[in-house]
Amino acid sequence: MIFKRFRPAAEGIKPRDVGEDFRSSRRLEKYRLGKTALYIPAGFGWEYLPLSDISSIRKITRVIQSENGVCPFAMEVPGVRLYYHGKDMVLETEKEKSAAAVMAAFEAVRREEN
Repeated sequence: MIFKRFRPAAEGIKPRDVGEDFRSSRRLEKYRLGKTALYIPAGFGWEYLPLSDISSIRKITRVIQSENGVCPFAMEVPGVRLYYHGKDMVLETEKEKSAAAVMAAFEAVRREEN
């Protein structure tokens, strides 16, 4: 089996060379955000989602809960829901500034396109 370091996140995304963008990307928790794409960990490599292929994006609030017998808890954490190529994905973030960074990068790409 051949492992590819970078592969598209969906079938409709055209393969491209994203190595340079990945090297200059910044870390957002378990994800990486470059100038042209968002990188999601996938096994031994990364899946990339070009920011220009995202059709819409919105902030969400997720609830994390544990019902163990010693210390049950429930906690709200921020997240981002992305829509692309007829699919959707939730980026599970723990910090509000990580969700805001993804939203800002998407808005910057939209401004450049118009």
